[in-house]
Amino acid sequence: MNTPDVTGTLAEWLCAHRYEDLPAAVRVTTANVVYDSVGAMVACSGLPEVLAIIRVLEAQGGREDCTILGRSTPTSLLNAVMANGGMAHGDEVDPVHATSVGGHVAAGPVPTALSVGEWLDASGRDVLHAVALGYELGGRLMPIFYRERDYVTRRFYHTAVAANLSSTVTAGVLLGLDAKAMRVALCLATYQAAGPDNMTKDPLHMGKTFQVAAANRNGVTAALLAREGCHAPPDILDGTHGLFDAYLGKPEASPELVADLGQRYAISDVMHKRYSAGSPNQTYLQGLFGILRDERVTPADIDELEIHIPKRGVHRVPTTRHASISALKVSAIAASKGKLDFYALHEPGSGVDADVEAMERRVRFVGREDWAGMEHGRHAVVIVRTRSGRTYEREVWHEPMSRAELETKFRELVTPKLDAAKTAAVETLLNGLESAHSIRPLVRALRANA
Repeated sequence: MNTPDVTGTLAEWLCAHRYEDLPAAVRVTTANVVYDSVGAMVACSGLPEVLAIIRVLEAQGGREDCTILGRSTPTSLLNAVMANGGMAHGDEVDPVHATSVGGHVAAGPVPTALSVGEWLDASGRDVLHAVALGYELGGRLMPIFYRERDYVTRRFYHTAVAANLSSTVTAGVLLGLDAKAMRVALCLATYQAAGPDNMTKDPLHMGKTFQVAAANRNGVTAALLAREGCHAPPDILDGTHGLFDAYLGKPEASPELVADLGQRYAISDVMHKRYSAGSPNQTYLQGLFGILRDERVTPADIDELEIHIPKRGVHRVPTTRHASISALKVSAIAASKGKLDFYALHEPGSGVDADVEAMERRVRFVGREDWAGMEHGRHAVVIVRTRSGRTYEREVWHEPMSRAELETKFRELVTPKLDAAKTAAVETLLNGLESAHSIRPLVRALRANA
């Protein structure tokens, strides 16, 4: 029986695609993804997990070709892409995929495009194009992974697995790989793909940060090896012994990866985060803050906070994790402080003071069995019961962020690191990215002063 050549179909489409093929709306969305991701990277550049990776890389030395965001001394391409990749998912503030309501797809293509683009002196259009195509593969993988993965017994970190391949596509597009070499690159990337989900037991964020940092390094390495003419089996996305067989035990899932290529771009389904918290927390936080604002409820008024989310979401937010991921801690911080601030969340001892601990005992999550569809990842019910006997209930669906909200978020994340004047200069470069002859001025503006 003939089987579809998914790897070949995808590789040929990627290598034939041109920036002009992207619809105008997709170009705008891609620019917003880069904008939001850069803000996240700058904010995360000083986190302990990211700094640990940077110290190891800087100790190795290397050619001074590429920028590590927030550092003054340039380094080698692979060092830079690994460090910047760690920043891209240094915490929970970067974009995720809306269809699957999770999966940090942008954390693969964006840091890779910035680093490889700087190395090659690529244009802004080339960088945006490479991001859109890298996201195309990552965004197509993510809903399949989310739908087919068993959240209780078959655990792997989908973001890390997908980032190996999306980073490879982005690097391969910038390097000008042909379809044969792109097949090889995808195979070599999959050889390196790993993603144990045991970081659900990690009280910090190292498991997620490091896996995405390594995925970016792996993806670029795969593309560089393919450019050198290395050989690898050309069918890694097909049949037995391929990606879907290895991670899902379902090789038959692969044709979905190339269905309707070019008709609707995966990056159109990006979900920008309002809050520095895990994806399952975004919608109920929107509802909670709405109640606190509209009903003028103060933290001292709250007797009980009940939150309904899909049952699978409860499995994904265990209490052992960092405060930005643990649903109990996130909701308790939000309710007791009335806000979630990225930098306050990462101060030593943040999120665990007496007020938060007291609020945490008043929070109850209800996992809804009847919310089984993927769309319910953007659905929540928030119920606040007050000490005076009043009850406020709000059913909410996630509302996409506006451009104005993205700009506010960017400035709040970047200004504490770069100051207002440098933040404005970086914004100007980002806003002019499509017409930029070179990506280097933008990336080098993100270096620290010597």
